[in-house]
Amino acid sequence: MLRVHTQNTCYEIVVLHDGLAYLSGHPLYCPQPVLVTIAGSTWGGSMLKVRFIGQGMHLEFRHPGYLTPIVTSIIREIRECRRTAADPPGRQIWAERFAGDASESRFSRPMGARDSRNSDVGDDPVNV
Repeated sequence: MLRVHTQNTCYEIVVLHDGLAYLSGHPLYCPQPVLVTIAGSTWGGSMLKVRFIGQGMHLEFRHPGYLTPIVTSIIREIRECRRTAADPPGRQIWAERFAGDASESRFSRPMGARDSRNSDVGDDPVNV
């Protein structure tokens, strides 16, 4: 799961496959997890870096309830988080690792890119 802090909102993203992800955190568009398609990131213009979430950029995604893509405010921070064993099944509750933990990851790389520090991430990269 990714926790993406933008200038105005904190999103939680659970990447599935083929660009699909559960997105939550925005009070209007996704107060509860919604299945969306992640298009990628943009600098605010028409150029889109496909299937990429980058710090300093805007996240662009397609929501099933809206005809046009939704573009977030500027991404300030991206963190990879892990689900805890104590969380009830079926709930979108996640626990973030503390700073300094070797398994914590702050990054700006293509979604699904493998990081050898994250042993619970599958062997195959996740295509977004």
